[in-house]
Amino acid sequence: MAVINQSRLQWLAIVILFAISGLALYGDRVLLFNSSTNQLAAAKQKWVTQAVEHYRLSINYFHLNCQQEVEIKNEKVVAVRKNTCSTIPVQTITDLFNQIESKAGGKECGPNGCACDGPLGVDAIYDDQFGYPRQVEIRLQPEKRWLYFNSLNDIFPGRMCTAVGFIDQKITVREFSPIQ
Repeated sequence: MAVINQSRLQWLAIVILFAISGLALYGDRVLLFNSSTNQLAAAKQKWVTQAVEHYRLSINYFHLNCQQEVEIKNEKVVAVRKNTCSTIPVQTITDLFNQIESKAGGKECGPNGCACDGPLGVDAIYDDQFGYPRQVEIRLQPEKRWLYFNSLNDIFPGRMCTAVGFIDQKITVREFSPIQ
């Protein structure tokens, strides 16, 4: 009888250990998400508070090896000085914030689905004075694939991920100049 109770106690300990591990991992995910969300909200608030209506912006898109230099007034493009990016529309600071917000929740998956690629994630660095995004990196997060397993078919052999690729995107604001 004591063997059975000891065996049940061991299984209970293992189940509790897995439950605590799962909560710890989920908690880390929530803390990281909240941290980046708080940074985004603070930067966006700083940008709105600055109320820069007219500015010049130079953006490098490293994944496409191209550049845009534009003049923006009231968040509308009023002049394009240089645009070697044939596939990307000219962007404003508000457009960059919107792009970060759309990727920040981890709700969009890579081209092969979240169980294969993981979700798309975004890392951003914001300007200390004005709050605009100085650097934005959109990348796959394969370390989070395990969060998207819907069934055992997702993790057992026989269900193969395709070879459709994703190129990480790196966007850098090379120059920002308010215009009086």
